Amino acid sequence: MKAIIMAGGEGTRLRPLTCNIPKPMMPIMGKPIMEYALELLKNVGIEDIGATLQYLPDEIINYFGDGRDFGVNISYFIEETPLGTAGSVKNAEAFLNDTFIVISGDALTDIDLSRAIAFHKRKGAVATLVLKEESVPLEFGVVVTDDKGKVTGFLEKPGWGEVFSDKINTGIYILEPEIFKYYEKNKKFDFSGNLFPLLLKEKVPVFGYVAEGYWCDIGNIDQYMKCHFDILKGLANININAEKYGEDIWMGEECEISPQANILKPVYIGRGSKIYKNAQIGPYTVLGENNIISHEATIKRSILFNNCYIGDKAQIRGAVLCKKVQIESQCSVFEEAALGNDTIIKDKAIIKPGVKIWPNKIIESGTLVNSNIIWKEKALKSIFGKNGIGGEINVDITPEFVSKLGSAYGSILKADSRVAIACSDNGAAQMFKYSLATGLLSMGMEVMDLKKMPMAFIRQSILFFGAQAGIYVCVSRNAPEKVTIIFMDKNGLNIDRAMERKIESSFIREDFRRVRSDKFKHMEHIYNCLEYYERQLINGLSLENIKIQKYRAVLSIEDPMIFEVISEILKELKVEVKLYDKFGDTEGLAQKVVEDSASLGIEIDEECKRPVIIDEKGSIIKDNLYDALNALVMLKTHDIRTLVVPVTASSTMEKLAKICGCKFIRTKTAHKFILETYLKNSPYLSERDMVSAYLMTLDAVSVCAMVINFMANCNRTLSQITSTIPQYYTFKKEIKCPWNMKGKLMRNLIEENISKSIDLIEGVKLNFEDGWALVLPDADEPLCKIYTECSDYKKLNKLTEDILTKITTITKEY
Repeated sequence: MKAIIMAGGEGTRLRPLTCNIPKPMMPIMGKPIMEYALELLKNVGIEDIGATLQYLPDEIINYFGDGRDFGVNISYFIEETPLGTAGSVKNAEAFLNDTFIVISGDALTDIDLSRAIAFHKRKGAVATLVLKEESVPLEFGVVVTDDKGKVTGFLEKPGWGEVFSDKINTGIYILEPEIFKYYEKNKKFDFSGNLFPLLLKEKVPVFGYVAEGYWCDIGNIDQYMKCHFDILKGLANININAEKYGEDIWMGEECEISPQANILKPVYIGRGSKIYKNAQIGPYTVLGENNIISHEATIKRSILFNNCYIGDKAQIRGAVLCKKVQIESQCSVFEEAALGNDTIIKDKAIIKPGVKIWPNKIIESGTLVNSNIIWKEKALKSIFGKNGIGGEINVDITPEFVSKLGSAYGSILKADSRVAIACSDNGAAQMFKYSLATGLLSMGMEVMDLKKMPMAFIRQSILFFGAQAGIYVCVSRNAPEKVTIIFMDKNGLNIDRAMERKIESSFIREDFRRVRSDKFKHMEHIYNCLEYYERQLINGLSLENIKIQKYRAVLSIEDPMIFEVISEILKELKVEVKLYDKFGDTEGLAQKVVEDSASLGIEIDEECKRPVIIDEKGSIIKDNLYDALNALVMLKTHDIRTLVVPVTASSTMEKLAKICGCKFIRTKTAHKFILETYLKNSPYLSERDMVSAYLMTLDAVSVCAMVINFMANCNRTLSQITSTIPQYYTFKKEIKCPWNMKGKLMRNLIEENISKSIDLIEGVKLNFEDGWALVLPDADEPLCKIYTECSDYKKLNKLTEDILTKITTITKEY
C-alpha cells in the first residue's frame, strides 16, 4: 500500500512563522510536523510515500531527501501552480496503482490508520474519509453520514445555521485509483469541494470512518501553540525526540542547565540549549535546539525555534519566536506575539500582545511596539461581528485602524473599482468616513463621497451610481460613543462571511498591492445624493392616482434627515402630513391616526430598515403581517412572479404566493441568498430592476411610499388590503446552547427525527402536519434561536413545549 502526503501548504495564517519555511516544516517538539506523518504511515507498514509540493519545495526535499534516513522511500510531485487537493494528488496518478492513503503534511495526529484501512475494505468503499467529532466545527469541513457510515453531504467551514453534524473532515482519505477517472490532470480540483460531491452524485460508495485519537490542524498560530500544549499534557501519542526526566520534562542531549534555574513542568528543552542561573522556564514552554536563556530570564507558555538568545531579566509570555531571534536584556514579549526569523529586540523594548514582527527586523532600545512591523495593525481572530465592524470611538476604532480597513477592502477589489462611501449625521462618523477614503484611494480605488445619509439610502445609491462596492459609517444617537462600519457589495447588500474573511486576512497580513503614483484617483463629491434618491423613488410611483386620493399620514420619525426626505416625497404626492413627536410611543401614534382620521401612520427609527405602519383603524402592522404586506406590494408593483423568503418566514408567505399565483421558494436567511434566488428565477426582469425592487423592501421610506402607491392603484384602504392576508400563530425564543453542543444538537435532531419531513436549508427545520419548528444556531453567541408556527394557538403551545423539551433533553445528556 502507498500513501501521499499533501505538503504544498503555504501557511499564510501562520505568518510570520512561515515566511521562510513551508507549513509542513513547522517544528513541533524539535521535528517538522510532516515527520510525524511519515512515522504514522511507517507504523502501519506503508513505506512507499509520495509528497505533493508547491510552496518552497526545496526546504522539504533538502530535509527528507529520498526518505532513506527515515526508513521510507519518498517520491516528490511538484505543482507549478496550485491545483487544489485532488488536483495535486492527480499528479501522482502513475505512482498510485492500488489502494492508497492521502494524509495532510501539516496536521498532527495519532489516529490508528490500520483500523481506518480495515473499515474501508470492509465497506467496499471507493473513498473513505477519516472523521473526528468536533464540538465547535466552524473552522472545518463538516461531513454528514447515515447510521451505517455512508456519507450523505459535505459543508466547508459552515456557519452555525449550516452545522448539521459535529463530524469533521481530518483531510485523511483512503482511496481507490478509480477516483482519477472522474477528473482531469492539471485542472484545479479539490477533494471536499469537487471530487467527493461528484462521487456522491454518481452513486459511488463514499464512507466516513469516525476515528478515536488525537488530531490537530495547525492552521493558525493559536492552533500551533495549542498543539504543543496538548502534547505536553499527554493528549497525543507521538514519538518525542528527547529523554524524559521525571514527570513531564523532556530534554535533548548536551543541554546545560544551572542548578539554580527553575524548571516548571511540563516543558520541552531541545538539544544543546543552555539555561543560566535563576532563569525560570515553564510551565508549558517548548525550547528548540541551541537556545540560550540568560540569568533571571523567565519564559512561560511560549515556543522558541532553534538558536534563539534570551537576555538577562527578559520575560517571554505566551509568544512564539522563530529561528535566531535575539531578545536583549530586560525586554518583554507578551501574549500572542510572533517574531520572525533573525529579529533583534534591543534592551528594554516591549512587544505588546498580538504584535507580529516579520523577519530580519531590528527594534531599537526602549521601544514600545503595539502594532505589527511593518504590518502595523493588531491581529485579531475576527474583526467583524454580527453587524459589520463596531467598537468604541478612538478606543477600539481609531482613524489609523479605519484607514487600514479601507486599504484591506481596496486591495481585494479589482483595480479602478468605484466605491461609494457615506455616513450618518455625526462628526466622528464623518472623520472615519474620510479615514476609509484614504485607505481606498491608496489602493487606486475611485471613491464617491455620498456625504451624509441614512444607511438604507446608500444601498440604493450604490446601484444608482454603478459602484462596485460601498461602505457606511454610523454613529447612533442612542450610543454616541460607538461606531459601526458596514461593508456592502455591488448590489448594496452587506458582504458575506467569505468576503469578511478575505478582508480580515488582508487586514492582518497587510499584503496590499502597491499602486503607482500616476494611478491615484481624485475623490468624487456628490452633494445632491438625497435629491437623486427622492426623484428616483417618485418616478416609480403613480403620481396622479395618489394625488386624487388626498391621503393623510401621521409621521413619527426619529432621524431629522429621514424626516426631511419623507416629508419632501409626501409633499409631492399631495399627502397631508401630521406629526406625532413622541417617538417610540407606537400605541399613542395609533390613537393619533384614528383621532385625525388619517389614512395611515408611519414610525421610522434612525436605521430606516423596517417601518411600523398603522392602518386607518389604528391596527399596528408589524412582524409577519408587515413582511407579508411588504412582499405583496413588491410582487404586484414590479410584476415579480416568484416569492423568495428566508427559512424563518411564516407560512403566511407561502399562502400569499398562492393567492398571487407566484412560485414560492425558501432559502437561507442572508439577504445575499434571497437576492441571488430572485435573480435566478426572474429572467424576464433585468438584473438592475430586480436588485432595485429588492432593495426597496429593505428601506423604510421606500416601503411606505410603495404601500401608499399600492393603496392608490387598487383604490383600497390599508385595512382592506391586510384583511386578505392569511395569518398564523408564531413563537420565537432564544435558548442558551454552549458552542461545543451545537453540532451535537443539530445531529441529534436529525437522527431522532419524528416530524413528517426535514429541511436543512439553514438550521434544522422540522415539518409537521399543521406546523413547523426551526432550530437555528446563532453564529455569534452561545445560543440557538427557536421558531415555531401553527395555524392553531393551542397546537402552537404544544409544539413549542415539545421542541424545547427535546432540546433540553439532548443538551443535558452531554
